[in-house]
Amino acid sequence: MESKEPKKSVPLTIYLIKEEFDKADEIISEKAAHDPIKINIPGCPSLLFVERSNNFHPAWVSLFSEFVDPTTIPKIASLSALLLAQTKDRYFALTFGNGRFLLRPEVLKERFGLLVALNSVDEDSFRVIDKQSLDPIQSHSRIQSGRATTPDRFGLDVEQDLLRAVVGKPKSEKLGARMTGADSLGVSVRMDLPDLPYLLNAYREKFEQDISGTIYSWVNNIAILKKTSQAVSNLDELLVEKFSVGDHSNLWLSIPEIIDWSNVKGFIFTRGKGVVHPDITLPDFLDTTTSQAINLELLLNSKVSCADEDHRRMNKNWPVYKCIYTEIDYEGDKYVLNGGTWFKISIDFVNRTNEVFDKIKHSKLEMPVYSGGGESDYNAYVASINPNKFALLDNDIVYHGGSQGKVEICDLFSIDKELIHIKRYLRSDALSHLFSQGLVSGQLLQLDAEFRKKVKDKLSAPYDSLINFAVRPADKEFTVVYGVISRSQKPGLHLPFFSRVNINNATKTLEGFGYKVRILRIQWDEKYAKTKYGPPAKVKKL
Repeated sequence: MESKEPKKSVPLTIYLIKEEFDKADEIISEKAAHDPIKINIPGCPSLLFVERSNNFHPAWVSLFSEFVDPTTIPKIASLSALLLAQTKDRYFALTFGNGRFLLRPEVLKERFGLLVALNSVDEDSFRVIDKQSLDPIQSHSRIQSGRATTPDRFGLDVEQDLLRAVVGKPKSEKLGARMTGADSLGVSVRMDLPDLPYLLNAYREKFEQDISGTIYSWVNNIAILKKTSQAVSNLDELLVEKFSVGDHSNLWLSIPEIIDWSNVKGFIFTRGKGVVHPDITLPDFLDTTTSQAINLELLLNSKVSCADEDHRRMNKNWPVYKCIYTEIDYEGDKYVLNGGTWFKISIDFVNRTNEVFDKIKHSKLEMPVYSGGGESDYNAYVASINPNKFALLDNDIVYHGGSQGKVEICDLFSIDKELIHIKRYLRSDALSHLFSQGLVSGQLLQLDAEFRKKVKDKLSAPYDSLINFAVRPADKEFTVVYGVISRSQKPGLHLPFFSRVNINNATKTLEGFGYKVRILRIQWDEKYAKTKYGPPAKVKKL
């Protein structure tokens, strides 16, 4: 690539084609022209597909239509191009303009650009990071640094954040002056067309370079699968197979997003004869499918609708497919379907997560069986039958902080200095809220005397004497207890994978603040779980 004359800097957007697609007509979309221009680059035979659109006015022209004759404003034409280049046994696609749409989406290798960038850029040169958190709303965020810095400065949580894209400067100028890595690779590089084989092979080597043992090894923990990928099709088939053979292990339904429970009084399934259920369960859904085989089309088209207090369907609804949570082992990896999205989880990460989760000790508290109503009813009942054991703090909100943020102390505070947080296991966001509630209040109790004073003021004797607002709690003086009301008939407490990751992180942080952490499984009366919607049943004692 040496030259006496400086080569022009060229911006390139590059995709790697999956290895199973080895013919051009399998790669291009219907939009691509079928009479490509052959370009004989030595070592890299290529095809150039060009699509030219008709001349058109941009959308903004209509803004002036009342005052300006549109014919006086020139029309524009867009030009899309795709260079399909083959090196050795693999195709690359270089796109220009809107050339990305000349490719079939299922042929693109996921995270190609991201892995190339991580293996190419200088660790001190990161400028932008895109991430997606694995919280219930799977929030996306882009963090841009005012100057080049290291990736650890972007506040990444390596166990709960998915890294989607990075921007940095490659160590070698031959690979480009700046590099953006996501599914595609964006580079600005000095080159002539004969340099293309060298560049593509260099980028492929970086993509295939193992990141295990590097500071980026965690990137392979979790990956989102594109809905158009073959892996998703295979996993959907395995999901349908689980239904067909009656294998409901690691398979259940849950509400896929946060809802306003003050307005939602129950749920109605398509073909469910209008029956309103207190929550979303797999058995209730299966009752609506007794006369038909379950296939993917049925899961996608069947709806779960929220119901109001008059038992009428509300506009809020989801496909049953989006409500499914399942974990499937396939070809040496674990895959999780959550909220309508498939995630690939490395087995090593699964094993580490399970190992940490299994080490969390179980509380020895004996609690009544839950048999209906909400958590607030249950908490009030527990406190009422054990007034010398528990103080009720459910719904006792502490307003704290400069913006008067609302902090939930806990649901029950025991005479043994246990901060007990309780939630029904109905959906992943409930568990996320549960773990966050314990983490936030626990941190404030340790760090903030003013918050301790506000908590003390919420308590009456003898519980108020357990809080000394002037002094931080001693190491292991208090215990945070996470109570999960579970209808499972299996022993122990089974949580979804992402919830295990979440509670592991909360436990690690709380233990660092000097708390003991325990988990508590509260049995859900199965008779109530199977009843149709109706008035909350009374809570009964063990």
